[in-house]
Amino acid sequence: MPHESRFDTEAATWDDNPEHEKRQVAVARSIEQAVQLRTSMRALDVGGGTGRLSILLAHNVGSVVVTDPSAGMVEVARQRILAAGLDDKVHAVRADLTTDQLDGQFDVAWSSLALHHVHDVDALLRRLASLLTPGGRLAIADLDEDPDGAFHAGKPDFDGHHGFNRERLADQLAAAGFSDITFGDATTVVRDDREFGLFLCTATQRR
Repeated sequence: MPHESRFDTEAATWDDNPEHEKRQVAVARSIEQAVQLRTSMRALDVGGGTGRLSILLAHNVGSVVVTDPSAGMVEVARQRILAAGLDDKVHAVRADLTTDQLDGQFDVAWSSLALHHVHDVDALLRRLASLLTPGGRLAIADLDEDPDGAFHAGKPDFDGHHGFNRERLADQLAAAGFSDITFGDATTVVRDDREFGLFLCTATQRR
């Protein structure tokens, strides 16, 4: 996941944007509706930034490891987790799951608007399949295909994906070791007076 420096710089004020909060609440509700979370579950947050999504979902699971490649984001996540009184069950670590090792197995993994920053999506999906227990659940919220790149038009250094074609992503998930792949509409993001759709994709690690 690139652009650590930009995210390091923006980490302290990231949650001040009301659109970010609105989006994370909508994604959290979508995950709660789509995935049967249990308090015995070990959860993994992929590219979790300030940890806001995991803070919203923490009461549904037993523990969460929030990962992000940005040291600034991880530091803010730790502060937010402590302030929420969740430091006994939610932990933030700096890790890029496409390259870094992570110990343990997880029952569920979730991600919100992180996948489009990942250069090698196939490698990440394979890694997630290996980190999930047999039958473990994956929930990814990200941008629907944005072929003209309008969502990131104001960020000339952006070199990720301009959203995802749902059928293509389903094929990638299947190739990585997932089944029961379903898509739904999670929410929308308004940028420059234009609405962009966010999907929620859920899948199950094949036993």
